Amino acid sequence: MPKIILSDRERELVALLAQGHTDVSAAEQLGISARSVTNILRSLMDRLGVDNRFQLGLALGFLRKANVPGPSVGSDG
Repeated sequence: MPKIILSDRERELVALLAQGHTDVSAAEQLGISARSVTNILRSLMDRLGVDNRFQLGLALGFLRKANVPGPSVGSDG
């Protein structure tokens, strides 16, 4: 699996979705449109080579467990 470093915005979005937010409520929290949420997720899926949000969640979870160095998936700070 390729190394992936998430931007602050991507990390914030992934965290909100993991907490159970919908695309719309996550967008509202971040001050962006729901369409931007879709675009961010599509970009992540393309970068990780996955086809759907379920696979994206698995890939991000795997990367978090693998302790990818740097400001990456699941970073608390």
